[in-house]
Amino acid sequence: MHLVKQFLVVTANMIAELWMGFYRRNSDFYDKQTSGSKSKTGYYVFVITAAVVAVGVVSWMYNRMYS
Repeated sequence: MHLVKQFLVVTANMIAELWMGFYRRNSDFYDKQTSGSKSKTGYYVFVITAAVVAVGVVSWMYNRMYS
């Protein structure tokens, strides 16, 4: 249960960062060394990939624990 609570806190923190990112439109905020921050498409691909991985990990953990 402790691991689930930590995961939920990290996930909520990531969602809050994504929400605040919509208000930070200047290019100085993002790291200029990464190729993903040079385009909106790269940023959205990263966020969607991270969400898919997070849901996949939670599903895998749920199936291993309760199946």
